[in-house]
Order: sequence, then structure tokens, then C-alpha cells
Amino acid sequence: MEKLKTYILKILNFIPRPFYGLLSAIVGIGGDIIAILLFPDFDLNYMISDLGTGPGAIYFNIGTFLSGVFALLTYLHIVEILEKENINHPKVLRIGKVFAINSCVFFALIGVFPAVRSNILLFTIHGGVTLISLVSGIIYLSSFSYLFFKSERFSGLVGYLPLMTVSCILPFLFSWHPIMEWIMTFGITFWVVAISIYLLYHKM
Repeated sequence: MEKLKTYILKILNFIPRPFYGLLSAIVGIGGDIIAILLFPDFDLNYMISDLGTGPGAIYFNIGTFLSGVFALLTYLHIVEILEKENINHPKVLRIGKVFAINSCVFFALIGVFPAVRSNILLFTIHGGVTLISLVSGIIYLSSFSYLFFKSERFSGLVGYLPLMTVSCILPFLFSWHPIMEWIMTFGITFWVVAISIYLLYHKM
């Protein structure tokens, strides 16, 4: 078991962790685009989750699952950077780590439990994992923002990125409107890409 764990870590470490953030955005958006192209008459009046039950559902669901996994690897890398810097806010760092893991795991589960409206149990589970992922996202993003402002390795500007993302999530949580969901999706994607590029540029 230990050998398997070591082997898996070697594979994961073969690619710099910030690249996984970019992969998260690429596979997530890629799955969305393919699913949209295969979905007749799909427009902004549909919830994005409807792609998970359409003709291209397999692409959306796999893309969502992998996107959550790849994002988690980058977030854990961010936590490692902050831990090594030894910022004197261990509770906030612990909260950020726990809820980042929680958010990514439940986001990945969105691809496992599609929003099948004809199946009330599956539809309810889908809504539940989505809600948990987003609420967890608000908590870890707020924690990351606070820690970035306290950090000497992250610039002050980077500290605003998570807060901008939170400002995209909150309107959707209070409306569950398709347009708000699209804005939220672009906001989250921008955050993941921006922080990944920042880490790569500064070789962190």
C-alpha cells in the first residue's frame, strides 16, 4: 500500500502542481463546450447542470469530476506554501484547507450525481452536493484571501481574487438563476486560472 502511495505521488509530482489548476479549467470548460455543442437549442436560460443529463452528459460529468480533482491538487499546493511560510494563523489555515478539500470533493461529485429531474432522489443529491461545494467554496476562498493579505509571498492584489470569486458565488446562492450560475462559473474559472498562472510565474 505504501509503495502504491509513493508511486501515485511520483506521478502527481511529475507535473508542477499549479499546472493542475490550468488542467482543472481546461477539462471543465472543455466538457461544458462539448456538452453544449451536443445539446440542441441549449441557451443561457438552461441551468449548467442540465448539461449533465443532455446528449453530451458523459463529457460534462467527466469534465466536472476531473476539474474538481485537479483543482484540489493546486489548492493543497497553496496550503503547503502557506504552511512553509509559517503564517501565524494556524486556525484560519486549517479552515481553508478543510473547506478547500470539501469544496473540491463535492464539486467532483456533481459529475457523479447528475441533475436528473425525473429522479427526485438523484436530483436532490445533486442539489445537496452543489450547495455544500459552493458554501465550502465561500469559506475556503475567504480564508485564502485573509491568508494572502497576511503573507509576504503573495501580493496584496492576489488577496482580492478570492473575494471577487465569492462575490460571483453569493448572487447565485440567493437566486439559483441560470445567468447568475454562468457568471459564477466564469468567476470561479478565472480565479483558478489566475492563481495558477501567478504560482507558475513566481515559481512557487
